[in-house]
Amino acid sequence: MLFESLARLLKQKPWLIVLVPFWCLQGAAVLKRKLASNVSIDVHSLPYNRPFIEWLRGQKDTHRQLLLVTAADQTIAQPIADHLGFFDRVLASDGILNLKGNAKLRVLRQQLGNDFEYAGDSKADLEIWRHCSSAVTVDASRSVVRQLRKHVARVRSFDGPATSWLHYSRALRIHQWAKNILIFVPLIAAHKLEQPALLVQSTFCFIVFGLCSSAQYILNDLVDLEADRAHPKKRARPFASGDLPLAAGFLLAPLLLFTSLGAAWLFSNALVALLGTYFVLSLGYTLYLKKIALVDTFCLSTLYLLRIIAGHVVTGVAFSVWLLAFAFFLFLSLAFSKRWTELDLVRRTNGSMNGRGYCVDDTLQVNLFGVCSAFLSTVVFMLYLQTEKVKELYSTPQALWALAPVYLYWIIRIWILSTRGKVQEDPVVFVMKDRVTYVVAALCGFIMFLATKGWIS
Repeated sequence: MLFESLARLLKQKPWLIVLVPFWCLQGAAVLKRKLASNVSIDVHSLPYNRPFIEWLRGQKDTHRQLLLVTAADQTIAQPIADHLGFFDRVLASDGILNLKGNAKLRVLRQQLGNDFEYAGDSKADLEIWRHCSSAVTVDASRSVVRQLRKHVARVRSFDGPATSWLHYSRALRIHQWAKNILIFVPLIAAHKLEQPALLVQSTFCFIVFGLCSSAQYILNDLVDLEADRAHPKKRARPFASGDLPLAAGFLLAPLLLFTSLGAAWLFSNALVALLGTYFVLSLGYTLYLKKIALVDTFCLSTLYLLRIIAGHVVTGVAFSVWLLAFAFFLFLSLAFSKRWTELDLVRRTNGSMNGRGYCVDDTLQVNLFGVCSAFLSTVVFMLYLQTEKVKELYSTPQALWALAPVYLYWIIRIWILSTRGKVQEDPVVFVMKDRVTYVVAALCGFIMFLATKGWIS
């Protein structure tokens, strides 16, 4: 619950994070009380161990006395006990005493002697288990259980699903790294993809952006714990479901972030600045910017654009205003598509856009903005075909005009599928799974190849 409270603080009062180190210096009990007094926690949505809860209810039915004895703060422990409804008493940290380990054992022996059965999960509980009549473990690690069995013969265990690398992979959102392919776009556009040195540099950038984005995804999951647990699909995310401990998230997020920044620093200060900008903008989006209508879509578009800019920075390929303008309007269109899909779902289900700056009446306008952005990206692309740079890169630049209707077909199709309710997730994720997108990409690559070789007069 300490980390649960810390996650809520990130969401509800992020400006108080700077005070956490000072609260730590005053002791664990003070830290827990300060956190608990500054956040609100929905105890109904917490990930309980259901088999253990049902066993406790069965024990209560046999008229056994049940005590909730926890190192969590009293102001958090009491609502949990009230919600479950079967505890006779609550003993918890009170802002002065941190009820953990030996301190908890002393209180238990004062209250109950040695005739009690204790359920716990951590290394700090080992000393308590050694002095109780019977031991119960709940989601305890294998090392803790092994140490316990050396001193206690009879141990009852209530273990949830074992944490696996699959859970960590889901938390890191490895599949989302595919978005970093945008880093290679400058190389492709400049016809320098075959240069090994530049390809290695782009791959390096791909990895550091992936590490940075994974840090951001983990932080986002910690901030949105309560909302995710109330969502029919997002409730299965590793941290929201309890498959991964929150402590792992608070450890992994800064570790991944500083690893990516450190690796980027070895390359160039410019890449560090780009990564820092990307992370700060992503964090701002998670905490605040996504609540502001229109600003949220510009923010999403910029986050994708930063990947292309990073591709220019690490390879030294000259910046193309045309490429950046085209990409900006394309990603702006996809961002509006994401918001339109959410608004349309709210309209059809009579729901609400909680935490967003939009209302159902904005549905038509958002659709118009998205479609207009799509056509603007097409216009920018067609204007680019008239530039001298195209004549330098392609033997028969006229052949590139065939790309315009192909691209226009693709972007219009995305919007038609959106209006039909077929795009029910992040449009960029949908695009990466869409077979037609890969066919269109292959066709565009073939047209560019023909224009490069000059086989079409």
